[in-house]
Amino acid sequence: MQVRAQLLQAASEIATDQGVPSVTLDAVAERAGVTKGALQYHFANKQGLLDALFEQTLERFERQMEARLAAEPDNAGGARARAYLHSSIDEMSPAASTNVLRVLVAAMMTDPEIRERYAAPMRKWTRPDPLPLEEAARLMICRLAADGLWISDLLGYQEMSPEMREEVVRQIEKMTFDAA
Repeated sequence: MQVRAQLLQAASEIATDQGVPSVTLDAVAERAGVTKGALQYHFANKQGLLDALFEQTLERFERQMEARLAAEPDNAGGARARAYLHSSIDEMSPAASTNVLRVLVAAMMTDPEIRERYAAPMRKWTRPDPLPLEEAARLMICRLAADGLWISDLLGYQEMSPEMREEVVRQIEKMTFDAA
């Protein structure tokens, strides 16, 4: 494993096990089995580590979005909302790594500066579609529902049978076609 990847993995593990405040340069270097100097070669500070975790997760999400859009026969209408829905809730996707996402969500919820830094690049995928208002609103509702499903999965507070979850996803997806 490359040193940079080891460091990101170590930071993710520490944040998940002990919380974001426990992510220190010393702790990450020790967990990764490298010197602090080796860590600082890749990341100048804790924020650099968190930023890299976010960037890695966003890149994976974007690759999945692009692949889903490319698989759509017609990239118009609700295609972007469907791609967003399935990319957001796909448990098999590397972008859905709950450890990294929990770290990012916790950081975004507690620090307005981090929230703005991480939210800005995500707006690319969540902005309204250039459609008439009613259709654009329906697709935005689908994205917001996908976010809600993702957050409930992430936090584990919603107990849903697999059949219920599948039906919820089916109905959200149906709304993306209704808007087209």
